[in-house]
Amino acid sequence: MILAAEFDYSYLRGFIREHFGSNTEFAQFLGIGTTALYDRLANKTPFTQKEIDKVARTATGKELSPNEINMLFFTHKIRKSV
Repeated sequence: MILAAEFDYSYLRGFIREHFGSNTEFAQFLGIGTTALYDRLANKTPFTQKEIDKVARTATGKELSPNEINMLFFTHKIRKSV
């Protein structure tokens, strides 16, 4: 059985605070509701390619680097072993 990857959106949460001020403003920028954004941040629903592309190209007024995009959207959660 293949488990879906879970992503750590800590860097994205900081990016949202820095560039948008609130999750509501970021959700509006993406064209989705706040509930849909919270589902994405909770790994219940994946971010779409269009949403990632919009952030990468227009969120800061300059295009983000591939490394920045990876940090925002593709940092895997690390499971802690007991």
